[in-house]
Amino acid sequence: MANNPYDEMFRDIARLMERILSEMPPCDPKIIGFTIIGGLPEGIPFPDVAGDGEREPDIEVIEGDDCVYITAVVNARADGAPYVTFREDSVTLCTGGDKETVIDLDCEIDVLHSFYNVQHGVIDAVCPKKSAPGNVARS
Repeated sequence: MANNPYDEMFRDIARLMERILSEMPPCDPKIIGFTIIGGLPEGIPFPDVAGDGEREPDIEVIEGDDCVYITAVVNARADGAPYVTFREDSVTLCTGGDKETVIDLDCEIDVLHSFYNVQHGVIDAVCPKKSAPGNVARS
């Protein structure tokens, strides 16, 4: 049976995931976003995954028990910095340029404690859910 050239890479990923999971506190882990960037051989241009640049941004919305997590790919070729605007029942996401995407949420979020981070071509927003009066929000 011939060896797959990616076998070693998959073994490395498996070892890395084992190490990460073994160092986590005992709980039910959730993977919110995941990116693997492999280097391209010299002289090969970076592939244009966006095509003509007119397609909708890739957005992932995950609702957990306490927070709503939003992950999107940033358009590195667009003018302007990516940003997120938080409202109690929606999030406005700009992945670069002038185009904004409004994401309607199924719950109310705590706008003051919501935040976002842009790193390595990915924008991540964390929106803690607003607790109902008389209830204690878990942290």
